[in-house]
Amino acid sequence: MRTRRLKIEFYDAEGVRHTISIDGPVTREKAGKLMNLVELMSGTPQISTTALGLSSKKYDKLASIVMTQLRDRSFSSTQAKKLFETVHKEKILLSTVSTYLTRLADRGLLERHQERDGLVYSVRMAEEKRPLPLDPSAQLS
Repeated sequence: MRTRRLKIEFYDAEGVRHTISIDGPVTREKAGKLMNLVELMSGTPQISTTALGLSSKKYDKLASIVMTQLRDRSFSSTQAKKLFETVHKEKILLSTVSTYLTRLADRGLLERHQERDGLVYSVRMAEEKRPLPLDPSAQLS
């Protein structure tokens, strides 16, 4: 197994940022255990939109916009791109926005639907979020 570096940053319910990094072989089991630790420390998986909005990373800024300004309607990646550029006064590639929205959907924060004009996203309601299982092998299968 080749050596890898894994870094996880998250905010807890009080807005405190935590950083965990591993240098060396990272297995699925280790990653699962880390995700369980993150869930325990941060409570139920939630995004602190205030903390995300203050981040300098484009991914965090986009996630903050999606969770605050686009939460009540369906939207396309083009609409998210335009809103990002309006709010933050900086350019972002459409392919980057699409990648970030896909990641948010993969993490269970967004729902993704294929429509005639392309992919459409919507924010999942809090009731629909399922907690991660405590058994790492169950979540990574």
